[in-house]
Amino acid sequence: MSLSLLGCLSKTLPLGDIVSALASETLGKKADLTLTATLNPAYRYLRVQAQGQPPALMVLGYVDPDPLGDIEVWYSSQREVIKLQNGRIVSTTGLETNWRAVRFSAAPPAWSDVAQEGVSYSRLRDQMPGHRYTLLDRLQFTPLAGLPTVQLPATLPHEQANTYRWFSESTLNSGDAMLPPSWFAWGDYRGQPTVVYSQQCLSATFCLTFQLWPVQEKSV
Repeated sequence: MSLSLLGCLSKTLPLGDIVSALASETLGKKADLTLTATLNPAYRYLRVQAQGQPPALMVLGYVDPDPLGDIEVWYSSQREVIKLQNGRIVSTTGLETNWRAVRFSAAPPAWSDVAQEGVSYSRLRDQMPGHRYTLLDRLQFTPLAGLPTVQLPATLPHEQANTYRWFSESTLNSGDAMLPPSWFAWGDYRGQPTVVYSQQCLSATFCLTFQLWPVQEKSV
């Protein structure tokens, strides 16, 4: 998977107006182009990085209303699509490993309402390749007292990371190989409480980081 993510894809949003600093000739280079991209403040961006790959940008195409929480649909110019609901991956297309659909028997608890001891819930997912359907994961969702025990990117220095509320989400049991824990930072972005950063894995060996971009140093 290249995950060379440049810009948007709503039919009404021309690519050149969104990330004018990037061009197709730069794809695959190791430089962090997200640091120098010219961004249009009218659009929302997501900095995405697959392990071992250079980071790149996706743009929010649209939001689908859903009873369990709005689903954000993020696009790249390379036809990758990632859907996030309350910060969690619920669908991907065009990646090395894809979750074609995710279902919850009940909505995971709101970030602001998680008890200190945490809570467990179930998730069903359809995974490709391999045509693996209705894989059942039992997850433990827990607030953290401090920062997670994983390396954070340079774009999220510790002094800023400490202003967010952090959560872990670990697999208790699964119908597939156990996934590494997920990590989420919840804070304020553009005046709204939301997941501002996360690390999530689609398989035991394929993990992604997501960061709302550009960074805004606020917390809730």
